[in-house]
Amino acid sequence: MTKRCRGCGANLQTENPGEYGYIPPKRLGETDDDDLVCQRCFRIIHYNKDELGPVLATASSQALEEGVAWSDHVALVVDLLDFDAGLPSALLESVSARPLLVVANKQDLLPKKTTAAEVALWAKNRLRQLGVEAEVQVVSALNGFGFAGLAQWIEARQPKLLFAGVTNVGKSHVLSRLLGMRLGRKQQYAVKPTVSAYPGTTVSWSRWRLSGGIELADSPGFVPEGRLSDMLCPACARELIPSRTLSSKLYPIAPGQMMHIPGRAAVVCQDSTPGALLIGYCGSGVSWEKSSERHLAKWTREFDGHCPIQNWEEHTVTVPRNCDLIIHGLGWISARKGEYKLKGYLPAGTKFSLRPCLIGPKQQ
Repeated sequence: MTKRCRGCGANLQTENPGEYGYIPPKRLGETDDDDLVCQRCFRIIHYNKDELGPVLATASSQALEEGVAWSDHVALVVDLLDFDAGLPSALLESVSARPLLVVANKQDLLPKKTTAAEVALWAKNRLRQLGVEAEVQVVSALNGFGFAGLAQWIEARQPKLLFAGVTNVGKSHVLSRLLGMRLGRKQQYAVKPTVSAYPGTTVSWSRWRLSGGIELADSPGFVPEGRLSDMLCPACARELIPSRTLSSKLYPIAPGQMMHIPGRAAVVCQDSTPGALLIGYCGSGVSWEKSSERHLAKWTREFDGHCPIQNWEEHTVTVPRNCDLIIHGLGWISARKGEYKLKGYLPAGTKFSLRPCLIGPKQQ
């Protein structure tokens, strides 16, 4: 039987250090087979270095298909700060044959006044708008919020549960925390999925068998199309991955003025309802700024910072009152006290969408 890395799921091998799953021959037999991790995972865990990079999208899709075929339920982990980007149609189609639980992660990054009950209701409504039938659990893999409820959900169903999701939503982190609990009254696992800020850390799907008939499995992160963070180098991409408490910038933006994230996106006001305001939200290492349309080129095509974007696209969009304009893989703009007609300038291929606002009043 082929041995797998407990951290990333890769088939273990001793021949090629430049391929996934490599383990020095002397390591074989030094520890229990269930505790073996490959050299790549070891270096990610101890030195924060990924020397091989993410697995190919085709390989991750194949592993996901195998995992879905094995499972009887799927837990789809999504990042609350990049919710729509975590629900690409191709991924939803891949898991559609199984009952779906959406695990909405990173509740800890939202404002304290935004309750988990409010978020769960918002998520259910948003999923319904997208045609997705699913139960919802709101959690934080960082501080453990919501994991007692998630564990109860699992123990009540005793499933063969596959964890899936796009890259960098905290999928392996969620599973790792569950395996650290006495789920199904079983002792915690010593070796859990490798957790890192690098996209595509998980190479193949791997399983953990618990008592009471419960089996949990990890799968490689699905690579979505149109997410801005995936268009940048690894260092710049990590700067855009939501990992900080959600920040907001509120501005009264009039025609001829704009909000922008330098070198990444800009929205120019063409028209608005009197008294309307825009709020820019980010949960990463960047933030929205206010400027004049006269400086548009400076902050887009002529930006000379890291990872300058060569090709830009223009989009005209109307944002109703109390709705969000989401830029996948970056952040969002929310219209308050009125409606905005905006012209967006985004890196070519970046997806965007409209939704009822996540933070604050929900009625238009």
